[in-house]
Amino acid sequence: MHASVLVILYEGHETLEVYQSEIDAQKGLLRFVDQWWSNRFGSLLPPLNEAKRINAFFKEEGIYLVAKADLSEMSRQIDDGEQERSGPKGSRLR
Repeated sequence: MHASVLVILYEGHETLEVYQSEIDAQKGLLRFVDQWWSNRFGSLLPPLNEAKRINAFFKEEGIYLVAKADLSEMSRQIDDGEQERSGPKGSRLR
């Protein structure tokens, strides 16, 4: 199981979001930039190009990270923990 993680640190705001794909994480990053653009730049219009818009927003302030994460080991540990709590699953013969 894989996921994409988005981390944004900007003016005291700390954002951590997990997405199913890197494309979805990039869309989340763009939503953040669009939401905060006017607070940062006032009436200055953002670039139409999404990559340029993101780069311009974080050029002098704030940082972000989009990273892939392999959650398969975590998933196995969660599954193992559930079995320990509830006991083995299956049918019992009499």
